[in-house]
Amino acid sequence: MNEHLVIIGNGITGTTVARNVRKQSDMKITVISSESKYFFSRTALMYVYMGHMKWDNIKPYEDWFWGQNNIDLIFAQVISIDFDNKKVIMDNGTSLNYSKLLIATGSQPNKFGWPGQDLLGVQGLYSKQDLDLLEENTKDVKEAVIVGGGLIGIELGEMLHSRNIHVTFLVRENFYWNSILPTEESMLVSRHILELGFELKLETQLKEIIASLLD
Repeated sequence: MNEHLVIIGNGITGTTVARNVRKQSDMKITVISSESKYFFSRTALMYVYMGHMKWDNIKPYEDWFWGQNNIDLIFAQVISIDFDNKKVIMDNGTSLNYSKLLIATGSQPNKFGWPGQDLLGVQGLYSKQDLDLLEENTKDVKEAVIVGGGLIGIELGEMLHSRNIHVTFLVRENFYWNSILPTEESMLVSRHILELGFELKLETQLKEIIASLLD
């Protein structure tokens, strides 16, 4: 059987592997993704929401790039993997044999079993689908709460702020990003966040999300 590399996930890891393997080999390469047909810059999702860029602007490669480099793209969801027979099964009813398999499906927002964490209006921000959901969830919204003091949280805060949505951060540390930065620097960041008009609740952890407050 000819060598066939199947990559599940077309994010930065899957795409980088596909490109580098193609530079070194003429083996068959197939990339499968259910998020988007083409690789996009995930960190630029915020600029689409804020209106600075359009979806097509955040694709690092032209659509013809993949065919020109003999990399097959499949837009589908892998629902199971038969490791014994080296086969991936997709939700469109088809399957694909592989000789090499890379699972590069990325991460997902952390949830800690909070009551109400699966209510409508509660979401994370990672994927294109999350961005689409955010568009729906923030229609006519004036107040938002962001749980967590990381980079994605502050990006999301900037996104919501651009639409005049008042944002409150819940941060379990005593200053924003104090688990990463020295205290003096995290204090500086915290002051800057407050100066920009955000509300910052430090040493605070989420206990429960109540549905009536989401109406």
